Amino acid sequence: MTFTARPFAESDRAACAEILSSLPEWFGIPEVNAGYVDALRPETASVVFDGNQAVVAFIGMHRHDERSWEIEVMGVRREHHRIGIGRRLIALAVEQATAAGAHWLHVKTRGPSTYDDDYERTRQFYLSTGFEPLYESLTEWGPEDAALILVMRVSSA
Repeated sequence: MTFTARPFAESDRAACAEILSSLPEWFGIPEVNAGYVDALRPETASVVFDGNQAVVAFIGMHRHDERSWEIEVMGVRREHHRIGIGRRLIALAVEQATAAGAHWLHVKTRGPSTYDDDYERTRQFYLSTGFEPLYESLTEWGPEDAALILVMRVSSA
């Protein structure tokens, strides 16, 4: 199957919401999911779709300032896990942030102090794409849900 990427369009919003709701082990809080989907914008989000024009994955970013972008949400339909789509989304994020002049790309995920098998897979994925741990916080999301902040330098300037 051929997969193509393009900027997020308003017509993709429902598909992105459905992807998140289909992954409750990572996205189990409906009101948080709604916030992620509401924040998607064509200038800071991309989708990947298949040959049938169905959205199979998406990534949404937030530009904190001209030097720093954050991946706020990324979802890949379960049946498309482990075939390289997530890596493609990270490459798109790096490309977009770099083109905008960013120096840093960062992402938050659940930290190892509050271990979970699913989030261990997430951490290993981000590490394998070039992110490095910056710090873990037990106050960002609370002591029962440690937040690990990972960073990647996307510019040599």
